[in-house]
Amino acid sequence: MLLLVCVIGLWVWAATADDRAEGEARADLRSGAETRQEKLVGAVADGVLDDSEIARVFPRGKPAQGLVRIERDGPDVIVTAELLGVGPGVFLTSETLVTGCFTFTVTPEGHGRRGSEVIVRELAVENEPQSACTTAGVPSPSVFPSH
Repeated sequence: MLLLVCVIGLWVWAATADDRAEGEARADLRSGAETRQEKLVGAVADGVLDDSEIARVFPRGKPAQGLVRIERDGPDVIVTAELLGVGPGVFLTSETLVTGCFTFTVTPEGHGRRGSEVIVRELAVENEPQSACTTAGVPSPSVFPSH
């Protein structure tokens, strides 16, 4: 009986390993987005955010594209980037990788604000997650406002 319980427990653990690894990779992805949000707040602290400062915050990396697009709308800057999240390996793999596409809307100090603000939104395309950074994508409710 104890052997049966152990076998079932091991089977459940093995069956959910992929989900746990992907969950950790997604948490790493969100953490990376929050880190870049903080870096953008620091970069815009002087009231100016140029393309070279943005490129330093979003370096290109594989398999994620890094910086995809920079759009300027008056004082606001909208940055689109594909980021990478890394989680533990499962069975024969050394690590679990996930990518996500995010927009970072940067509003410099002034313009009706007491301080600079960066709002992060994760873009999602249900059936084609890789196309989110190559098409407009659909904003999801995942929003991390800056302090």
